[in-house]
Amino acid sequence: MAALFTTPKRNDKTSGAHFVEPDLRRRTLLAHGSWRRVTRRIVVGAVCALTVSSLLMPSVSLAAEWVDVGGTQYNAGTAAGDAAGTWSWDGADDMKLNGYDGGAIQAAGKLNIAYEGKNTVKTEPDYTGAAIKAQDGTSQKAELNITSSNSTDELNVTAEADAIKSTGDLSISGPGTVNTTSTTSDGIEAKGDLSITGSGTVNATGGTEGIQSKGKTTIDSSGTVIAKGSEGYGIAAGSDLIIKGGGKVEASSIEEAAIWADGNIDISGGSQVEASSQGDLAVDAEGSLAVTNASLDASGVEYGVYAYKGVTLDHATVTVRTSASGGQAIALITDGDDIVIKNGSIVDAFAEGKFSVAISTRNHQPNVAGGHIYISDSVVKAIARYVETGGDGPDHYSNDQSGEVIPEPRGLNIGIFAQTYEGITPATISIVRSKLTAEGDTAAIFALAISEDGKAIGTIEIEGAPIQTPAGGKIINYRYEEECGPSISYEAGQTIGTGDATIDSPYDAAVAKSTAIVPPEEIKPEEKPGETKPGSKSEGTKTTKTVAAATAGAKTTGILAATGDTSSAAIIATALVGTAAIVTGALASRKRS
Repeated sequence: MAALFTTPKRNDKTSGAHFVEPDLRRRTLLAHGSWRRVTRRIVVGAVCALTVSSLLMPSVSLAAEWVDVGGTQYNAGTAAGDAAGTWSWDGADDMKLNGYDGGAIQAAGKLNIAYEGKNTVKTEPDYTGAAIKAQDGTSQKAELNITSSNSTDELNVTAEADAIKSTGDLSISGPGTVNTTSTTSDGIEAKGDLSITGSGTVNATGGTEGIQSKGKTTIDSSGTVIAKGSEGYGIAAGSDLIIKGGGKVEASSIEEAAIWADGNIDISGGSQVEASSQGDLAVDAEGSLAVTNASLDASGVEYGVYAYKGVTLDHATVTVRTSASGGQAIALITDGDDIVIKNGSIVDAFAEGKFSVAISTRNHQPNVAGGHIYISDSVVKAIARYVETGGDGPDHYSNDQSGEVIPEPRGLNIGIFAQTYEGITPATISIVRSKLTAEGDTAAIFALAISEDGKAIGTIEIEGAPIQTPAGGKIINYRYEEECGPSISYEAGQTIGTGDATIDSPYDAAVAKSTAIVPPEEIKPEEKPGETKPGSKSEGTKTTKTVAAATAGAKTTGILAATGDTSSAAIIATALVGTAAIVTGALASRKRS
């Protein structure tokens, strides 16, 4: 079974042109049971080259050395403008637009643009530069700041190349509206840090990225930010991405992730974030993801939300959807740290595919963090469904003409899944004072630890909320041992189910495919919470914690799901032989830059 319980693989990928090259497609089915994930990184040589070149660039932003408006250049020290007053420049760093309707605006050094009324900046079809751009000058470093004073102010920018670009930092502020459209490049691009503040609207559409920065991106807005990418990301941050201010952020992409950050993603302050991708995952963080007093609605293909260094949802409302017909689908996943859901959070995760998990965590390499899920004082719904193009459903066993039961693993679908392989500590799923509904066409909840000595055991801990369904439901033990040449791989863990026997297959009939865990104060009167069901803990017991009794070298045989026939159990065990070796090799090769 081990090979079925592996998660996506992250491979290094060199960067390409235009800041960050898009990922390789993640549309790979499980090869020998391995869930693969592909990501990108910037090659060390490129980073070193950028570091050296940055030492040769200007380090101070004081004013523009020159500006170019509609193809005419004006040098610093002399004010300029047109007779109609649609644009003016003070000869230093301040420019005003009021009813401007013309060609590209460029500057060397720092430029502050204040716009009033309705303004349009549009490049000619054969123009290869950005419509509005600040670039490094001879002695001045690029910096572009765009601001407005009234909610009726509007700036419309259209170009074949980047619509708005700065080779340094870039900021957009104020209550006005900025609309940008690029047919072949980015709607908004900053080679340095990017900030969007105020109460206005920013609507950026790009042929590649909608909005991207090479540095830190901060959206501190009570207004609306819309970012649409085509071949690239909706929003791409080369460092951390911070979203706060209580506004609304809508990010989407046709081919890539809707939101990507090479650092952490932090969403807070009542902000409402929607992320959707037609061909990739919705949210992708190379660091951690934290949603605090805010909401996130994500919809992706194969993956919904991925964060390498862990996920923390604190008084958050999070909805994640992902689908991959015939392939792999994981709604919420981290493989380098833990998942924490707490403090009144409401989480709804759904995944459908041949191999699917709604909420998942694991350690991507031995002796690194990951593989633990902590849920407290929250409401969680996690559903994983089986779907296969041309398939006939999630049945895992079939009968041949002789009537003999033959194992046919059709897929693996788990609502909540925590796994460790030689982890720092074994896999754990902890549920404290929370209302939880979990469903999976294979299992509702599963905690699994894989080790070479058999001592690690994945555990499920439930406190302050009894198991309502299935009837007589409890935490049951799983154990499987596999010989791979001279070595032995041990799997030990727990799931929700019925009965007292230790099982050795996730497809065992004792495994609950649906479970509900409800705090006593939410149990309906007719359910008579004072009664004790057979096999359950007494009313006064607040903690249900079962740890499998395992010893090195011990091998247990579970009850066969469909028939209970021990000969059929032997067939299943034979079918699973060899998978532990595959997992061991796959996990050992997973490295990060």
